[in-house]
Amino acid sequence: AMLAGSADGLAFVAPLRHTDLAPPVPNGTRPTSKVHSHSSAAASLSVCAAAVALARRSPRKNLRCHSRTGFVTLRAEEVEDLSITAATDTRVVKRELNDRQQQFWEMLEEDFEEDVVPEFGRENLLRVYEFIKYCKYEKEIPELPEFQDIDPEFFPGLRAKPWWEVDEIDNPEWVEKVVAGLPYVQGELADLLEDNEEYLISDSVKNDVMGGGWSGFRLRRLGAWLSRNCELFPKTVQLLKQSDVPLAMRGVIVARQVPGTGVQPHSDGRNFFLTAHFGLSVPPDCAITVGGEERPWKEDDCIVLDTSFMHSTRNDSDEDRFVLVIDFWHPDLTIPEREALEWIYDFRNKFEQGKIKYVPKLPDGFWETLYVYSAWGGAYTEENVLKEPIGPDTLGGFKLGSF
Repeated sequence: AMLAGSADGLAFVAPLRHTDLAPPVPNGTRPTSKVHSHSSAAASLSVCAAAVALARRSPRKNLRCHSRTGFVTLRAEEVEDLSITAATDTRVVKRELNDRQQQFWEMLEEDFEEDVVPEFGRENLLRVYEFIKYCKYEKEIPELPEFQDIDPEFFPGLRAKPWWEVDEIDNPEWVEKVVAGLPYVQGELADLLEDNEEYLISDSVKNDVMGGGWSGFRLRRLGAWLSRNCELFPKTVQLLKQSDVPLAMRGVIVARQVPGTGVQPHSDGRNFFLTAHFGLSVPPDCAITVGGEERPWKEDDCIVLDTSFMHSTRNDSDEDRFVLVIDFWHPDLTIPEREALEWIYDFRNKFEQGKIKYVPKLPDGFWETLYVYSAWGGAYTEENVLKEPIGPDTLGGFKLGSF
C-alpha cells in the first residue's frame, strides 16, 4: 500500500481486497486502482515509502505496487498526484508486536540459544538471526522483484524467481522418483473419490482468494503428518518418505479445482521454500500464472514455482483438475538453516496449540537481589524484599495466526 500526506488528510492506494480482484485473464493484466482519501493517520495499511520515493523520481511512469492480498497499477497521472503530496509530507507507520507475539519471541529466542545454537554454531545461523529480525519488524524488508510479496517472514540471500526448472533444485532425483510413483497417488485418490469424496474437502480453506472451487486434502501441515488423512493415502506417504523429498515445514496437499473456477492472485508470503505441483489429472484449459507468466500443469509430470510471487489459477474446462502439491526447502538454504527453520516453526506450532506455556522472564538482577535479601546473603525480612511488577518492557515477540 502507498501512503502520502496532505493538508486535508491522507491519500493512499489501498491494497485490493480479494473480492476486488477480477478473475485472471490471459495477458495477466489487472484493473487499475483508484486513489482514495482517508481522514485518519491511523489507517490500517502498511506504508510503501519506497514507492512514494519512486513516484517522486518518475512522476510520468506507471507504478506497480503489490501487497499480500494483491497488486495494483497506478496510472501516470495518479503517480504525479502522489508525487506532489509526497513532496509535502510522508509518514511511515511502524508496526510493533502485540503482547502475545512478544511472549512467543521471548520464549523462542531463549530456547533457540539453548537448543539450536550449540548444535550448529552461531556462525552458521547468521541469516536465521536476520530472518528473526524481519519477523519481529526490527528490520525493513528490502526491495523485492516485481510480483514478489513477503511480509514479514523474509529470509535473506535467496535467489528469487517465479519459475524454476527441476534440474535447478537440490538432488532432483527425488522429483523423478515421485513422478514414477504417481500411479499410486492417482489410485488412492480414485478410491477416496469413490468411497469418501466428502473427506476431500473437509479441511479445505474457504475464503475470497481460494474461492469455492478449490479444495485441498492435507497430508502434511507445518512439518507434521496428519495421521487420519495419511491413513487414506498410505502408499503416497510411503512414496514421499522413500523418495527423500526435502520437505519444508509447510505442507503436502492433494488439491482439487472444479470446472469454471480459479484462485485469485495472492502471495503465500514466505520465500524460503519452493513448491512442486505434480499433475494427477489435468484436463485442457487449466493453467497457473506465477509472477505474470502463465504455464499449464503437466499430467504425470512436475512444475516448480515460488509461491512468494503473486500467483493465480484457472480451470476453464468442464472437468476437475487434481495436483499433488509439495513444499520443499529452497535450494540456497544450508542444512543448519533448514534445521533451524524447522525448529522455529515446530516451536510456533506447539505455542499455538498451548503445549508451550508462557512464563515471564525474570527481571535483570533478580537473583542478585534475591541473594542480598536472603537469609544466606544478608539480613532478611519480608518487608525488605524488592518487589517490582513485571512490566511490558521485560517481555521479549512472529506473526502468529497466518500460517
